[in-house]
Amino acid sequence: MVFARAKLVLEDNCFEEEPSTMTIKLEGPHVQRMYKVAYEMIKSVFNVTDSDVQETQVKISKTEHGDKYDVVWWLHKDMDVFSYFYISFKFKAQGDLKSGSLTMAVKGLLRSEYPQDTVWQRSLIYEMLRTFWHRLFYHKKREDYAEECRHAMVIYQRKFVEYFNRLKEVAPAAGGHSGNPEH
Repeated sequence: MVFARAKLVLEDNCFEEEPSTMTIKLEGPHVQRMYKVAYEMIKSVFNVTDSDVQETQVKISKTEHGDKYDVVWWLHKDMDVFSYFYISFKFKAQGDLKSGSLTMAVKGLLRSEYPQDTVWQRSLIYEMLRTFWHRLFYHKKREDYAEECRHAMVIYQRKFVEYFNRLKEVAPAAGGHSGNPEH
C-alpha cells in the first residue's frame, strides 16, 4: 500500500463478472464452531498473519435458537509496492449443537495505488510515463494478481464447505461435546 496524501487508485473486482460476491450458504449442526474455523482458514488460504486480517464488526449473542454470530473481517494483503488484495468476509450464523445455518459472503478487490504527492508525480510528463509503464508492463502483473485472488477465493470456498461437511458427518458422534468452538 502506498502511503501518500494524494494518490491515484485503480480498483477491480477479483471476479469481474456478476455476481462479484461469492456467497456460501450452509445448514447443519455445530455452526458455532465455524466462526473460529472461518478466521483461521482466511489466514491459511491467503497466507497472511493476524495483522493482515481486521475484524471490523462483531455481534455474538445467545438466542432461544442457539448462538448467533454476525462478523465482518477485512483482509489486506500486499502484493507489491503498488497493489494489494482488499477482501471482505461477512459471516452470519445461528444455531446450536444439533442444527443451524450460516452464510459467508466473500468479495475480493484488487487495488493499485500510485502516489500523487509531489509536483513531479502530478505532472503531465510523469503521468504519461506512468501510463505507458502501466500499460506495457504492469497491466499483465495486475491480471496475474486478479487470477491469484480468484483462485484463493475459490480454494477458500471449497475448503470451507469441505470442513463444514466433515463436521456434519461427525456431528452425531460428537453430540456430547459442548458448544465451545475450541473443541
